[in-house]
Amino acid sequence: MKKFFFVLLSVSIVSFSFIGCSDSSTMNPVSADNSVISSLEKRPGNGQTIVGIAASDTNFTYLVAAVQFAGLVDVLNGNRQFTVFAPVNQAFLDLAAALNISIEDLLTEPYRELVTAVLLYHVSPGLKFSRNVSKSSRVKTLQGQFAFTKIEDGVVMIGNDVTGYANITAVDIRATNGVIHVLDKVIIPVLD
Repeated sequence: MKKFFFVLLSVSIVSFSFIGCSDSSTMNPVSADNSVISSLEKRPGNGQTIVGIAASDTNFTYLVAAVQFAGLVDVLNGNRQFTVFAPVNQAFLDLAAALNISIEDLLTEPYRELVTAVLLYHVSPGLKFSRNVSKSSRVKTLQGQFAFTKIEDGVVMIGNDVTGYANITAVDIRATNGVIHVLDKVIIPVLD
């Protein structure tokens, strides 16, 4: 069953990457020359944790709902430092559409294991600012697998060759317990 689901998900995601999502065309991908590194890197996010920053931004409504559903709020609200690759709302809508379900259905019991694995694939231990990510070929995730980085046409991307890559569209949003980089797609680990 898992292999069938993985194949279905991979095919759907590849299809979406060719079609493109409506929201990603309006985003400005981050360039590999680090010209977008901001002063946010130097100061913590006004006393807000990663969850606090995401909850205060309407672009991350579905991410916050998924974090709550997966029981990861305490992890991402704690003192430990994390790097979070945060997909925007449209990315979650595209994932639900690829699965041929609604966003509400995605956050139900049959999908809990998948949602948790996917979210953990978006979190890396420690601080990794954009300069670190763009110079690295891979990033260790809490899910246990590596997410790989690559640069195409000067745009930094993260994901893997099996399930696809997302563009990093904003970087170095500093929180008291880490840093957030924004993605235009949900990245999927290679599932058994």
